[in-house]
Amino acid sequence: MTDQREPKRILMTADTVGGVWTYALELARALPQIEFALATMGAPITAEQRAEASQLPNVQLFPSSYALEWMDDPWAEVDRAGDWLIEIAREFNPDIVHLNGYAHANLRWAAPVLVVAHSDVLSWWAAVKNCEAPRGYA
Repeated sequence: MTDQREPKRILMTADTVGGVWTYALELARALPQIEFALATMGAPITAEQRAEASQLPNVQLFPSSYALEWMDDPWAEVDRAGDWLIEIAREFNPDIVHLNGYAHANLRWAAPVLVVAHSDVLSWWAAVKNCEAPRGYA
């Protein structure tokens, strides 16, 4: 028999430099009965973003500026961000971990993990810049 209880707490990652930020806040806004720990990465959160998140009583913000996996030479910071996320999960005790990136999916999470694929750098580059991405992004 499976556990049918609804999640009450979700740890979610969000990229502060792209559309994932909007997605994360829209999801939290649509699920006011769920408490979110929103861990941000990519760039320091702006005052506008902080104010926007503070309008949602079900969101606890955990800001950082750890590099994202698609940034230049990010791997040391991606590893540090993984340690940071695991620590947030220990404190927050989520029912679900909702990752909006790929690199942290293989961490030893104590809760089920959902990975949402919004895009990848190669398809984004082709769509936005109308040419192939530089070799370094392969």
